[in-house]
Amino acid sequence: MNKTTNDLMKLGFSENDATVYLALAELKTATSNPLITNTGLHRSLVYTSLEHLVARKLISEFETKGKKTFSIVSPDILVEEFEEKQKIAESVSKNIKHKMSAETQEITIHKGNDEYLALLTSLIKQLPNGGTKYIIGSGGEDFMEETMRPIWKKYHNAIDGAKITIKMIGYKNQKESFQKETEREGSYKIKYLDTSTENPAGIHVYPEAGVVLNIIYSNREQPVTAIKIKDQNLVKGYLNLFNTLWGN
Repeated sequence: MNKTTNDLMKLGFSENDATVYLALAELKTATSNPLITNTGLHRSLVYTSLEHLVARKLISEFETKGKKTFSIVSPDILVEEFEEKQKIAESVSKNIKHKMSAETQEITIHKGNDEYLALLTSLIKQLPNGGTKYIIGSGGEDFMEETMRPIWKKYHNAIDGAKITIKMIGYKNQKESFQKETEREGSYKIKYLDTSTENPAGIHVYPEAGVVLNIIYSNREQPVTAIKIKDQNLVKGYLNLFNTLWGN
């Protein structure tokens, strides 16, 4: 097999199609008989290849004295054909990349201390070593007593193991009770908002995991509830909010 035949096959020709195409290029114009002779291929194989080449508009077909005659078209059409295919390939590639990057939003609900601890530690593992977790809103004494103190050691073992930094925006009226716990840890960076902004829920943001947690704080009547939302756009939005509050 010569190099030109091999190159044509790389462009989508079968070996027979390439052989017939090159034979016709030498003859310029021919009926099927000379092509059969020059290629050494069976008659039916030559006819099949001629049909393929006509369909691709690489050769033209016309009748001379009642016989089908074939003529090669300018090989520039090969370049035009693959320029068009490149445009199609680029369009398909762009569409597939878009489908790959588009994430379906996932929402799950987790209740109680055990589920909450399992959820927090699983998300910490999805952050890179030395990464940062962001929290908007600290829970009050009830939340600390009912949920955080019971899970504190296991939760912070995971935090310390991954060298995670927790950047938190809390509330001033909860500062005293919260500091009792956090000042023993080296992982926290905290700023406090005025008490008037307090609410019974908080937001945790895990950038690399693409997850936001909406935490409904526990009290003596109800367990902690975490609503996990996997959504990169929501992550970006809450990070922007966090950075604005942090800066102010």
